[in-house]
Amino acid sequence: MKLSSPVSVVGTGCICACGNTPQQSFANALTGQSYFALPTQRVESTYTAKYPVFLVPPSDYADKPASLTHSQFFMLQAAKQAFLQAGISPQQLDASRVGVIVGASVHPSFHCFFSYKHWKNHSFTAQDTQEIKKYLATPLAQWLSAQFGFTGPFQTVVTACASGTDAIGMAKNWIDTGLCDVVLCGGTDEVSESPYDGFIRLLVSTPEKCRPFCKTRNGINLGEGAAALLLANKKTVQKFSLSCQGYVLGYGNACDGFHPTAPDPQAVGLQKALSFALQEAGLTSQDIAFVNAHGTASQANDSAESVAFHAQLPGVPVWGSKSVTGHTLGAAGAVEAVLTLQALNNRLVPATAGFTEPDEQLNLIPTTKPLPITKKFAVSDSLAFGGCNAAVVLGACDAF
Repeated sequence: MKLSSPVSVVGTGCICACGNTPQQSFANALTGQSYFALPTQRVESTYTAKYPVFLVPPSDYADKPASLTHSQFFMLQAAKQAFLQAGISPQQLDASRVGVIVGASVHPSFHCFFSYKHWKNHSFTAQDTQEIKKYLATPLAQWLSAQFGFTGPFQTVVTACASGTDAIGMAKNWIDTGLCDVVLCGGTDEVSESPYDGFIRLLVSTPEKCRPFCKTRNGINLGEGAAALLLANKKTVQKFSLSCQGYVLGYGNACDGFHPTAPDPQAVGLQKALSFALQEAGLTSQDIAFVNAHGTASQANDSAESVAFHAQLPGVPVWGSKSVTGHTLGAAGAVEAVLTLQALNNRLVPATAGFTEPDEQLNLIPTTKPLPITKKFAVSDSLAFGGCNAAVVLGACDAF
């Protein structure tokens, strides 16, 4: 039974390691091209000589103002792309009826990390004081809302690596309940020292390109970037004759609290999130063209996902897009949602880059070559620290 109406996606934006627009990112995902390099210019760590990551190419942020963090700059660029694709300016909208929800993981807590290190070293400066003031004054969603002059509700979502997906789901809820006419939502995160060192010390990082669901997988690669989706209610779509880039049909969230950093091997929470999302959309697994998996290429995460997919999405093709974007943390769910919409609208799912050998323990083979599709719905899911799980059901632009 369908529990809510589909919400239109009227614009999207994306900047990540495999492209600086949704279209370019998808085109490069089809060929497995992305920027994979050592973060030596961005991270101060003894590990930077060994562990490359998926970075936004420096040329894509060459004009970043010094006053903005990389996460802010990426999100602002993605948001501007979304409005441009929608064919509407922020000034045309009722500022009080536009909500902003931004998912992030590292940025809300650690973008003053270098100032903190200076303080610990007893060398706190006036510049550091300004950095701390900027940190306290710039929650991402509030900051982004102010950039466009909106006065509606705003929320920064920090549910670790599920943040981007939760932001999209919450945005749908704000439209469904009539709180907003339009919601600008998405996620952003940059590669920085804390997560870079942290994942290495958790022994889940790899110096090679990650290989989701492959028998020889040996860990994750961090990534960075941002993605934005502009959601609008039916009245706004009709008023401004907005074109449709797709739909958000269903959202599910379930926190099983299994472990601070490890997923539940039985994926109880993820199964619930997938089930809730499908139920809200009024769809079954037989309606789904593919699932864009969380697919970090860690042993535990890929195993847990395979359990959930067998239970909730049996036989549905699986794409591991982190093989070309890396794990963009709080941005991951949003980046993957935009890529999922691109795949639906192009009727083609990319291959999972790097996959070479099936893992008998998973009984799951992801896409090994571009896969033509005819069905018009897909699922994107996220797993996160603390047992957070989220999923969204998306529809193609011509799904209805």
